[in-house]
Amino acid sequence: MSFTLEAFEASLREADGVAAPFCVALSGGLDSTVVLHALVDRRGPEAVRAVHVDHGLHPDSSIWRERCRVLCRSLGVPFDERVVRIERRSGQSPEAAARDVRYQALREALADGETLVTGHHADDQLETVMLQLLRGAGTAGLAAMPLVTPFATGSLFRPLLNWTRMELRDWATAGGLDWLEDPANRELGFDRNYLRHEVLPALLRRWPGAARSAVRSARLCAEATRLTDTLAASDLDRVATGGGILAGPLLEMPEERARNLLRHWLATEVGQAPDSRRLAAIVRDVLPARSDAVPEVHWPAGTVRRYRDTLFALDARTREILNRPREALSWPVGEPLDLGPGLGVVRVRRTGGRGLAARWLDQGVLEVRFRSGGESIRPLGQAHRRPLKKLFQEAGVPPWWRDRVPMIYAGERLLAVGDLWIEESACEDGGDNWSPEWINRPAAIVVPPVIW
Repeated sequence: MSFTLEAFEASLREADGVAAPFCVALSGGLDSTVVLHALVDRRGPEAVRAVHVDHGLHPDSSIWRERCRVLCRSLGVPFDERVVRIERRSGQSPEAAARDVRYQALREALADGETLVTGHHADDQLETVMLQLLRGAGTAGLAAMPLVTPFATGSLFRPLLNWTRMELRDWATAGGLDWLEDPANRELGFDRNYLRHEVLPALLRRWPGAARSAVRSARLCAEATRLTDTLAASDLDRVATGGGILAGPLLEMPEERARNLLRHWLATEVGQAPDSRRLAAIVRDVLPARSDAVPEVHWPAGTVRRYRDTLFALDARTREILNRPREALSWPVGEPLDLGPGLGVVRVRRTGGRGLAARWLDQGVLEVRFRSGGESIRPLGQAHRRPLKKLFQEAGVPPWWRDRVPMIYAGERLLAVGDLWIEESACEDGGDNWSPEWINRPAAIVVPPVIW
């Protein structure tokens, strides 16, 4: 199937949720050059702009950036440039690091409601499917690159997936277009390049239609993934509780259905599901663990922990919060106090009933500390002091969150533990009484505020 502007127009019309304005991710290579010319022809330069991300990895990158600027000027298209620096995380490949930085720059460049357009084509899809297959991916991975997907505050659209690189090259050559060739695309140390230059040529000689077959297979895998996601979402509604999911019902499910639910839940909660080995460890070791055990499974993006009959997911940011040193905070009680990332805010709430006496507010500044062990409180309405450890256990607060619960002090007197318990002996009836209110607290701390 040859690439034509009429066929390109049909791909624009058939794509759900795609509309101007368009922002082309312009590298200056064949693919993005073709899609920029085609969009300008079909939608006009007023509906299109381009953004170029310069990784600075090649000594000629500034020259390439200028070439892209000149191309946009000749087409009457606004040009945006982003110069970025690549920093690899431990264990991350150069390709993945460059991709992450590039897409972050594109997210920042995209305006509200704009459609980001990339030049990915059928050969790219074949490469992606093969790489996912070699990594042992399931249907979600083999779905590879969707035609349209949400991106930043708009959408990401790949209108060239129906055409091969050769078909795009033929059209560009016939039209006298000029494009850049990145020498890095020939470096066989990169997995995708090795596949492109050493493996796929032989495969395509034997099966010339392999790229289009991969596009069809990816779409079928995407359909299958949507079905399993729908099932997982339905199952999740039945087992979700207090910031986690109940282990008991998962144990009663067929194992493949439990894995499907866990995969969906963890992809939603932490942004990336674990690999099959770690997923099996969750089913094998975490789900059936004793109720007094606190088992866990780690992977780079997150952690699953069990407390009593509930599984909790912690993303990398939450793990960082839990590892951060705790420091006492001074609280001018006339203002809300930010406890730090992920921990929420405490503020004063007036109450007409029994509550903390107004005189504690007269001090102007209270102090918020965090648990060090051995604390106790006499909760409102109770006759005796209780160890905080016991109260946390009774309330089902997961152990890893207990030393992040704000404890409010006046001098050395503990007045309240978040908005979970307040000190009976510090309370009065009527008057201008108050209570602390802890908003945006961690979802796993589900003890309802005390009703005054």
